[in-house]
Amino acid sequence: NKKTVGNLIVIPDITERKKAAEQKAKLFSKINSINKELKEFAYVVSHDLKAPLRAINSLATWLVMDYEDKFDEDGKQQLHLLQARVTRMDSLIDGILQYSRVGRVEEEKVEIDLKKQVPEIIDYLAPPKNIKVEIDTDLPTIVSEKTRITQVFQNLMSNAIKYMDKPEGTINIGCTKEDEFYKFYVKDNGPGIEEKYFERIFKIFQTLHAKDQYESTGVGLTLIKRIVEMYGGKVWVESEVGNGSTFYFTFPVHPKSEDE
Repeated sequence: NKKTVGNLIVIPDITERKKAAEQKAKLFSKINSINKELKEFAYVVSHDLKAPLRAINSLATWLVMDYEDKFDEDGKQQLHLLQARVTRMDSLIDGILQYSRVGRVEEEKVEIDLKKQVPEIIDYLAPPKNIKVEIDTDLPTIVSEKTRITQVFQNLMSNAIKYMDKPEGTINIGCTKEDEFYKFYVKDNGPGIEEKYFERIFKIFQTLHAKDQYESTGVGLTLIKRIVEMYGGKVWVESEVGNGSTFYFTFPVHPKSEDE
């Protein structure tokens, strides 16, 4: 005969689950705190740093307009150098702000027809007559934040225009599809880049030219890298000194949703 001698009560051990929940809550709290600090940083940068720059620029402009004829050639050169420095610093601050917003300030992801968007970017950049920009392939429609994908193409194309050293410059833009990613390229026949700098150029504030030679902040390619990687893609360059550069980046055909 079967006889009941007692009851077995199974009580699940929720210790680990509780610890995981607490760690998750702490992580979210830390992320919120960091986001708050970044917002405060952006405010300080955009207001407290830009205000003195505007004042310096106004003063320099006033001196150039009203007193330039009273300066000798060296004095005039220094005034124009001051204006250039202010412009560069203003661009640097804008670049830092843009970089800090990636992944923190999100726009709605929408369908973007690059067949229309890329020509609009070209028109906005208004390349000089000696530089020809051609779109080699049929560009796709992607799902992205419009500002972010615009920043990627705009920075790549503006770099190709800025550093062009040939009397007849060409810039080619195109795309191929590889598995679940589009592979875009922006190719130029400019000065090219030494292989030893292929990684360095994607680090923030790194430039390959003297700051007085080109108005470069060293933020553009870093911004591109951050945006592309945020979407799960990658960016790289292939180049030969004297024969131009080709910048590639991949972008998912079907970007993951925030819940994935």
